[in-house]
Amino acid sequence: MSQLLARLDHELKVASSNIERAEILARKGSYLARVGKFSETREIIAKLRGHFGDGRSGHVTAWIMLTEGLLHLFENLSPLALDRIARAQILGLAMKDASVIAIASAWKAHIEFETSDFESMIKSLKVGIAHATDDDHDANARLAMVLSDSFLICGETRSAQSWFMRSREHALKDGDQASIEALLYNRAAFSLARIRAERCFSDIEADRLSLLRMEIASAKNLQTLTGIAALTNFVHLCEARLLILEGKYSLAMDALANIRNAQPFADYNFNQSFVDLEVSFCFQRLGRHTDARSTYSSIDWSTFERLDVDEQLVAAWMRRLMCAEDSSMGMESDAKELFGRLSTKYEHMRSLLIESLRSFASVD
Repeated sequence: MSQLLARLDHELKVASSNIERAEILARKGSYLARVGKFSETREIIAKLRGHFGDGRSGHVTAWIMLTEGLLHLFENLSPLALDRIARAQILGLAMKDASVIAIASAWKAHIEFETSDFESMIKSLKVGIAHATDDDHDANARLAMVLSDSFLICGETRSAQSWFMRSREHALKDGDQASIEALLYNRAAFSLARIRAERCFSDIEADRLSLLRMEIASAKNLQTLTGIAALTNFVHLCEARLLILEGKYSLAMDALANIRNAQPFADYNFNQSFVDLEVSFCFQRLGRHTDARSTYSSIDWSTFERLDVDEQLVAAWMRRLMCAEDSSMGMESDAKELFGRLSTKYEHMRSLLIESLRSFASVD
């Protein structure tokens, strides 16, 4: 059992009021959702709804909404997660309940980052930071994590590391194993996202790929050690995509086959046609041109429009290289035009995000 869960169970035993006990129970449910214990989370929500479903306590209602949001997020990446968490934030603001505002804003910013709604993310971060007290380790760990991830995808490693260490400090003080695991995974995943985008314009140094492999291995090992069962398929997707960067195409295809039908994934960073493109790309790199053409012919290009711009960029880069080598896959000029358009869009997105993060750039 994590230190956080042990502390929450102790606090439940000594809580002096039903309101206090309900908040602690909701916090426990939220943590259990984050580590993949979904049935236990649902039991807690049902218990809380049974006692407080009549809205007698706005504070407890907000915590129930937050717990429901995290269950939707970690069980199936449902859009309902943002709805429930936004409602918790609104209720917290109406009540001027700083603790609710801080944690709801932190999780709202997390989802907005994941969906590339950076303008809303910055607003949520500012609201969360304004209401988080120094000893609110839960909210502070999540707020700092979102900032670390944001700087990572921009390639701003110094600021990313500063916010990483701040998030880690709060998570350790809270005894929050799930946040420590998330920090390690996010550092690996978003470093990979940045390197994949950079690879579209230039070669990547071998030592950076070696460091990235160590980070992915650390995240995977900690998931195994702590028994966290929520969203573990993402680390396997990272491994597959790193293998492509390393030029280990046969191994990459095996890894892609293993995660092809894994769930859940969000449609803004994964779909079956993208897997087909990656497999086709690997076939072509290996000189297996007939297999490459066969797989390429099954791709539904309309699905790529739902992907984040950095994923669209990588797809366009692969498509450009493949068309240049094999004209049966399409006109090279069209592929170049698409890549150029997405390169401009990607750099514009990155520059806007860097500018919006400017006020958070130094935390030392």
